[in-house]
Amino acid sequence: MKFDTLFPMNNLKRINQSEAEQNSKAGLIKYGSNIPFTMEILERLDPLNYLLQMDGKKAFAESEKLLEPGMKYWGEALHKRGEKYVINNLIKQPQIFQQVQDHAFVDARKVLEAFSNNSRTPFESQFKQEIISQMANSNDRNEFIFLNQLLLSMENNVITIPINYQDRSMLFQYKYGDKEKHEKNLETDEIKTLDFYAIFELLGPMKGKVIYLNGNISLSLDVNFEKSKKFLQRNIMNNETISSMNIVIKVVKEEIQPLYSFTQNNLLDVRT
Repeated sequence: MKFDTLFPMNNLKRINQSEAEQNSKAGLIKYGSNIPFTMEILERLDPLNYLLQMDGKKAFAESEKLLEPGMKYWGEALHKRGEKYVINNLIKQPQIFQQVQDHAFVDARKVLEAFSNNSRTPFESQFKQEIISQMANSNDRNEFIFLNQLLLSMENNVITIPINYQDRSMLFQYKYGDKEKHEKNLETDEIKTLDFYAIFELLGPMKGKVIYLNGNISLSLDVNFEKSKKFLQRNIMNNETISSMNIVIKVVKEEIQPLYSFTQNNLLDVRT
């Protein structure tokens, strides 16, 4: 399943046929875009063919990879071949991200302030109180369950933060690693680590590890898209603080998984 191809399908008699055919011929994807695109699968028409939507426009698609109607996917456009676009690397957006987009309540500036050197109160304490406050004022069952999951995540030593930034939402998860000892020149140095996972609407999922040793910080980062890697590299080069770190960014084929997943199995029974 190396690629999926967008193409016009003139023989399908559907309600959205005319609109979808025109958009397929015109090409929905901005060829040469520097970031992955997002599409939503509206309907599976037969084993290989789908009706999808990108940027508010509908089009037909053929996919060898089984796609799930009602779900959103990230992908990359490789090149245009006639009236067809060859799409590579379709990654399904996790359901946890759909919930974050509906219920994100943490301002990105508050997160940065909480992690600054001037903050006297640990972010985790502030965040837990904010969740409890939101739960007390919630009139929506789905929001209450979502907030409950954030608390369960903390109980599993993973901090899950649904963040608003400008007009978009993102998810950030992190957990502290066990302190390690490193032998060097007969001296014992302490290594501090932090594992994290993030979803950016425009870049897709990523995961990584921060390692602190003797005042030096290194960062390893995995992404699912080559365009996400190049975007991060360009921005890192323009940031003096981050560019001073030892940073390794690589593209991985496997779908990147959250540190903590929201599932029905770990829901508390809120009906009692």
